[in-house]
Amino acid sequence: MSASLPGAGAEDSLFSQRPAPGRRVPVERSIRLWSGVVLFTFVATHLLNHAVGIFGLDAMDTVQEWRWHVWKTAPGAMLLYSSAVAHILLALKRIVTRQTWRMPIDELIQIVFGLLIPVFVINHILQTRVAGAYYGADETYGAVLWGLWPSSALWQIALMGVAWTHGCVGIHHAFRHRPWYRRVRLPALLVVALLPALAIAGFISAGREVHTLGRPPAPPTPEMEAGMASASMKVYGGLVGAGALALAVIAFGAARRRAARQIVINYRGRGPVRVPRGTSVLEASRIYGIPHPSVCGGRGRCSTCRVHVLSPLSKLPEPNVTERAMLARISAQPQVRLGCQLRPTDNISVRILMPVLGRKASALTETAGEDWAVQRDATVLFFDLRAFNAMTRSQLPYEIAVLVNRLFTEMKQAVEHYDGRVDNFFGDGFVAVFDKEGDATFGARGALMAAGDMARVVETLNREMGSALPIPIRAGVGIHTGPTIIAKIGDDLNQAEMMALGPTVTIAAAMQDATREALVDYIVSEAAALASGFSFSGIPTRAIVVDRLDASITAFALADGRALFSVIGATKSVERAEPEAV
Repeated sequence: MSASLPGAGAEDSLFSQRPAPGRRVPVERSIRLWSGVVLFTFVATHLLNHAVGIFGLDAMDTVQEWRWHVWKTAPGAMLLYSSAVAHILLALKRIVTRQTWRMPIDELIQIVFGLLIPVFVINHILQTRVAGAYYGADETYGAVLWGLWPSSALWQIALMGVAWTHGCVGIHHAFRHRPWYRRVRLPALLVVALLPALAIAGFISAGREVHTLGRPPAPPTPEMEAGMASASMKVYGGLVGAGALALAVIAFGAARRRAARQIVINYRGRGPVRVPRGTSVLEASRIYGIPHPSVCGGRGRCSTCRVHVLSPLSKLPEPNVTERAMLARISAQPQVRLGCQLRPTDNISVRILMPVLGRKASALTETAGEDWAVQRDATVLFFDLRAFNAMTRSQLPYEIAVLVNRLFTEMKQAVEHYDGRVDNFFGDGFVAVFDKEGDATFGARGALMAAGDMARVVETLNREMGSALPIPIRAGVGIHTGPTIIAKIGDDLNQAEMMALGPTVTIAAAMQDATREALVDYIVSEAAALASGFSFSGIPTRAIVVDRLDASITAFALADGRALFSVIGATKSVERAEPEAV
């Protein structure tokens, strides 16, 4: 792929050197991610088991039996415990090798809560899994809840909150850039909010039921008490030792960095900064408070932290596999590198390519990318008045102002009535976007229904103002549905204006332009027609050439409002049509 890009030879040469050492990075990241997914699934099933406690202890025990069929079998237990060990070790490695502790708040929460989980969960594991496996202790919900409620209730609720929050933040960071994430985000948010709330309610309800029934479990034997005391001492001793070792490694790393050779990173427009050799460019930005966006938090999953290296390429270390894949994905030139992955070993000069949006943004705010821009399926409608210049030449300025204000006020109401939004007005036309919740069907139907209302507005104005106009009002409308970037434009996030960007907007504009040549009032792309579910059978099609995209789009040409009304009054699904030759 890169062979067709400018400078591809240099890039291939740069990427072809010593690929093996970097291969550890994506493997570690993948293991950390998927081990975390396994643990998150375990926590989710555990909370679900708690949640059914609102239906009583019997329901909890029934679900627990099903859950044990997964996690207490040899394969399930091996998967769970190996995931826990791998996730903890790799997370600790990532923590102790950090070059700076300046970070976004969500990353700080994830790290702190991750470190708290062992503190909260150790005693619970000892009293359930260890006691059950080695001393035959009763692990049913009735026996466990007898000991937890109410003396340890707050501790258990805190454990649920800490583990669930840590997992949700990690899942969000890992998958937020996947195309399917936008589609599941709303139902996922409902699950994130409801599951722990229901789990707490079930825990409280079942805990009260246990003590109401008055059926305590068998008391522990002296052998069990002695064994559990010994196990507790060993486990807590190991936990303290691991914490002390981690702190020692962090302190050693900090001392080593101070003693290491310093290099200078010169930021174009910001000046030079001095950091220990091996510090990433993004870490250097955080250390010195230089605004540097990084939507993924420096994990190499996005390209917002990319920089343009102004120094000779010979000074650069080779990109690891993670960085290489991302640079290839964005077709980057050889001088472009990811700030989170580039760890210079010599003095270099760089320029941050993506500025941080917003006047108050800093290197630490890390405003989520979706606050400023998202990509979702949307329908874009282009509206343009016909022969507007001829009207302006023959009408008084006040008369034009009255007409335009009346027309665009009515059109805006038509758009907003169907949950659309007028992005901008441009002289004799406007662009409207229908993107509520990224539902392509909802947006396409709304755009077509709004276009029907616009046709009625034009007819009404022609009746009311026809005698005062040199020619009847006519308009061209183009409609297209597809992936659209919805961005906020402006310095301040709260005051920025929403705007649709991307090929979908370009195609909708081409649909509207084609209405003149086709001598029709409406052209609706096949994608919009299919998304709407309306029947376009019998409507002639045309192949619309979009010069700016070097593409040909199949579309339906509707002569006037009557043709549009016949379509939006039907509900049959549209079938894919073959375009007529133009």
